[in-house]
Amino acid sequence: MMQRIGIMGGMFDPVHTGHLHLAQTALRTLQLDRLHLVPCAQPNHRSQACASQRHRKAMLDIAVAQDRRLVIDDREYRRAGVSYAVDTLKSFAEEFPNAVLVYVQGWDSFNSLPTWHRWQELFLFAHVCAISRPGQKLPSQQSPRGSAGAMLYQEVRRRQVGSVDALFCSRQGSILILDELALDVSSTQVRDALASENADISANVCEGVDEYIRHHQLYRH
Repeated sequence: MMQRIGIMGGMFDPVHTGHLHLAQTALRTLQLDRLHLVPCAQPNHRSQACASQRHRKAMLDIAVAQDRRLVIDDREYRRAGVSYAVDTLKSFAEEFPNAVLVYVQGWDSFNSLPTWHRWQELFLFAHVCAISRPGQKLPSQQSPRGSAGAMLYQEVRRRQVGSVDALFCSRQGSILILDELALDVSSTQVRDALASENADISANVCEGVDEYIRHHQLYRH
C-alpha cells in the first residue's frame, strides 16, 4: 500500500485549536501516515504575518510535540519568493514520488482556490480534501459566469468523489469534501483577543503556545 501524506499550509499566526482539530480530522478520516504542516513564508493574497517566521515555527513545534504524525515542514521558508501552493505541492511530488499526496484545506481556504496562482495545476500533484463545518455549502451553480464561485463549482462537479476509498483509487486529481469540522476559531480572533493584555486565549490555543506568546509578548499591537 502506498504511503498517504497530507499537506496543510497556512500562516499559523498563531497556530490555534482550529488548526489542530483540522489536522487531527484529516489524519483520522483519511488514515494518513503523516501530515506536513507548512507555514507560509511570503503570502500572495494577504498581508505579511504579524509574528516572525522563527516564532511561528516555534509555536508549531510546541503545538504538535505530542504527535509524531504531524511534521513541521519549513520548505517555504527555505524557498525564495512568494510561497505559491502549486510550487510547494510540486516539490512534495518530487520528494515523495511513491506516495499519494492530499492537500488539506479548511472551508474558507478551499472556497478561495480559484483566486490562487495556477490553482488548477494543484490537481496535477495531489488530491484536495476540503473539511468544512456541518451546513456549509459550495458556491451555487447560479454564480455569475467566470466568477470564482462558478469556476470552483465546475471543478468540484468534475473532480468530486464521495468517499475516502474512492479518493485513494487514483494518485491525484480528485476532491473530497468532509463536513466534520466542529470548531470555529481563527488566528485573527486570537490576535484581536491578545490586543488586551489580560485576555484569556486558553480555549483557543494549547497551553504551551499560550505561554510562549506571553513570554515573548507577541501580538500586543
